[in-house]
Amino acid sequence: MNIEQYLNELIQCEGGYVNNPADQGGATKYGITEVVARTNGFKGNMKDLPLDVANSIYRKNYWTAPRFDQVNIISSSVAEELLDTGVNCGTGFAKPLLQRALNLLNNQGKAGFPDLTVDGIYGTATLSALRTYLAKRGKEGEKVLVRVLNIMQGQRYIEICERNRSQEQFFYGWIANRISL
Repeated sequence: MNIEQYLNELIQCEGGYVNNPADQGGATKYGITEVVARTNGFKGNMKDLPLDVANSIYRKNYWTAPRFDQVNIISSSVAEELLDTGVNCGTGFAKPLLQRALNLLNNQGKAGFPDLTVDGIYGTATLSALRTYLAKRGKEGEKVLVRVLNIMQGQRYIEICERNRSQEQFFYGWIANRISL
């Protein structure tokens, strides 16, 4: 898949304008929060955020900046999962997940790569470890890796709701629309 397809699916899932008082993101359109829109130069009413501006923000902040585009070259399903997690949970949360997951799946280095530094930086070591893991484990291993990433995302939703019970109103939708095993 390519970024256009990912973004079309993502925006369908996120929907249009929403301003739920319990949503910590505040006013959003296409899943873009007002804070993110303003940081990226949008000055208008959030109800009027153009789709092309949302797409541009997604590409820059949630695809290229965290280097999920580089993961996409190796595995589109892993990249798509990281994009979804980054959009819904923040890239600061999403970026280290691949490194954490690969560390759990490397069988104490017996899988052909050592533990990675969990810093959220997708450099040569992380991308090489992903290539090595997929070469060894194949399509089944790719499914397992995406499943681990999904589990981590789901655990994040549990933690959010346990910390702040007002967020429970979003829990069902997060699990129904964001987690697939």
